[in-house]
Amino acid sequence: MGVVQGLTEFLPVSSSGHLALSRHLLGVGLAEDVGFEVSVHAGTLVAVVLFFWKRLLDIVRGAVKGERAALFWILYLAIGTLPAGAIGLYFKDTVARLFNDLSMVAAAWMFTAGLLYISERLAGSRIIPERMGAWRALAIGIGQAVAILPGVSRSGATIATGLICGVDRKGAVDFSFLLSLPVILGAILLTVGDWMEGSVVLAGPHIAGAITAAMSGYLAIAVMLKVVVGRGLKWFAFYCLALGIGTFMFL
Repeated sequence: MGVVQGLTEFLPVSSSGHLALSRHLLGVGLAEDVGFEVSVHAGTLVAVVLFFWKRLLDIVRGAVKGERAALFWILYLAIGTLPAGAIGLYFKDTVARLFNDLSMVAAAWMFTAGLLYISERLAGSRIIPERMGAWRALAIGIGQAVAILPGVSRSGATIATGLICGVDRKGAVDFSFLLSLPVILGAILLTVGDWMEGSVVLAGPHIAGAITAAMSGYLAIAVMLKVVVGRGLKWFAFYCLALGIGTFMFL
């Protein structure tokens, strides 16, 4: 489950959808173990920090020095975080119930497939993230908010939206993954309270899940950088389409 979380958090195939499907196929009860959710999300958070630590350090240093590029990065990341933060805060319980509806997950996978395919067709100019403007940051943030639905890929929705809005390919990936930091951290903070109140603590599985999520997540980020630059999102679109149809037909 940690490997599933790590790989699919950053590949454009929806970690939430794969976790829901994996629980169904493996017959595991981890959906009730909030502590495990916290652990694997912490693992993916570590993966992003380790992969982008130089970029994060440059942004922080630049912001302290008052550099415009760094300040714009922080501003746009803040704008992009707002939609998902609002949805996650007010509709957390509603979204959680959707994890048990595999038909909904299948439909969302097919939506992701269409979005990925269209983004490769409509990818426009090459605007670097620090010059994207507030409206592009907000559009990418709305894409991230939609991806709260299980089956809609967060990385896929944000990267695809960035490409459609004209952000350059590497910049779209960098912005997408850095944008995941406050969202993943927020998800941890929203669930850690429930964990403290009474979730079953299983130290071994939690540690295993966190470590494998971090390792596989780091690998997935590296793969995505090459895939997007190489214009390979369409292959993930075919995968999501096949997975959505298969889930409808056989589950």
